This record gives sequence, C-alpha cells and structure tokens, in this order.
Amino acid sequence: MSNNMKLGSADWNLWPISMAYEQTFPEFKKSGISHVELGIYHPSKELNTANRIRILDLASQNSIEVTAALFSLTPSNWPKGAFSNTSTTFLDECRYFLDALAKMEIKYANIWTGADLPNANLDETHNSLEELNDLASDFPGVVSIEYKADTIFPDGKILGSILASYNHLKVLIDTGHAFALEEDVVQLILDLNQRGLMGAMHLGDALPGDSDADLPCGRVHDFTEILKTLSNINYKGTANFDLYGAAIDENGPGPLSILNERLKYMNTVLGRS
Repeated sequence: MSNNMKLGSADWNLWPISMAYEQTFPEFKKSGISHVELGIYHPSKELNTANRIRILDLASQNSIEVTAALFSLTPSNWPKGAFSNTSTTFLDECRYFLDALAKMEIKYANIWTGADLPNANLDETHNSLEELNDLASDFPGVVSIEYKADTIFPDGKILGSILASYNHLKVLIDTGHAFALEEDVVQLILDLNQRGLMGAMHLGDALPGDSDADLPCGRVHDFTEILKTLSNINYKGTANFDLYGAAIDENGPGPLSILNERLKYMNTVLGRS
C-alpha cells in the first residue's frame, strides 16, 4: 500500500482529557501518531500570532506535524448561520483561517458546518462559496468542505454537485458520516477523484442513521477496500481519525482506549492490504 497518505488523528479526540496542546501533543507522541489535525472554532483568536508560534513549537518538541485544521461552525457560535448568512463575519474568519494556515505551512484547510441547516438560504450559501473559492485560489494547499446529514451539505453526492462549480473547493469525506448515510464509500472516493473533487478524509465508523457515533474504524465496517482504493488513486492527502462521539461517551472505555483501538485496527488493515 502507498505510504503517501498522511494517516493521523484529530486533536479533538483527546478533548475529554484536555484541549491544551501541552497535554494532547505528548499523548499523540506516546501513541505513535505523527500527524495531527486541529479543531478550530474562532480562527482569529485560536490562530493568532502567539498561538501559531506556540502550536508549532509544541508540535516540533513532540515530533508531530500539524497537517490539517478543521474550522468547525457550530450552531452555538453561528446562531444565524455561516455559509447561508453573508452578513456575519464568517468569510472574514475564513480569510484569517487560510492566511494563518499558510503561515504555519499547514496544507489542508477543512470546514464543517452544523450552523447551516437543510432549509438555509441556498443563494447566500452560493455567494459564500464563491468568495471562499476566491480565497482558496490563493491558498497554497487544499480547502475541503465536510458534509453531514441534517445540514445544508447533507451527503457526498449533493456536496459534490454543489462544489462542481468551484474550481478550488474539494469534498471532505468523513467515513462515519458516509456509513451513517449508507453511502458506498469506495464508489464515492472514485467518483470524487475522477471529478477532481477529492479533498481530505476523516476516518470513523457508524451504524446507519447515527452520524454522531464516531466509532473506531472496524467496529462495524471493514476498511480494507477503502484503504486499497485510496492507495490505487495515489491519495496523498490527510486521513485523520475522528472519534469525538465515542471519545465523549461517558459509558465508553475512554478516549485513549478508543484511539488505541483504532490505531491497532488500522495498522492491521494496512499490514494486510
């Protein structure tokens, strides 16, 4: 299997332990994880100059490369919408987000919205996408949008159709969201790759209808064909574990155990693929 894919973990998988990089980065190092994606809510605050320097210093100290960041648009932070409401500061935050990542030499800029619901204003959303596409044209990396059920970007097919009009925006596939929607992940990867829309990956598992499960890979589905497909298309992007739902489950085994379970499974699959 190709080693070009940047397999790693999102930092939010360890947020039940701490949101501080001083604590999470050493834990990732102990687990043998060298690629990390940052969860960001307010780019202009969380990625200011001082924090950028601090993050990169801590990453270097722990032999970690920050390969991606996710600008997460939650309803609590964007109660009037984000993509669907150009009167907000959403695009200003996107501009800051991409500029900060470029300065940090982070190549994968990801955006997810839970603030824009299925009935949100589509015209406003396209206006935002047009401006975001312009910003992405100057970004020295890949800008991807993540879809999820019950948002304005509800599945991979719809998001792919929407983004087909924008040359610089890609689709982020979260396998957990895809399995919850009962999508054919392998076919989706092939279709998006053929159309030049394949962006980044989040790796999780789920039963149908449970988009928030974020189970460790292999709990429900076999990932062998998915990983073979990524290898066959020579996918060189990020593929980060997204375990948030399982990690915060008070009845679960805990975030470190969940993370190690996923690592063990993925290493087994990679070894036999």
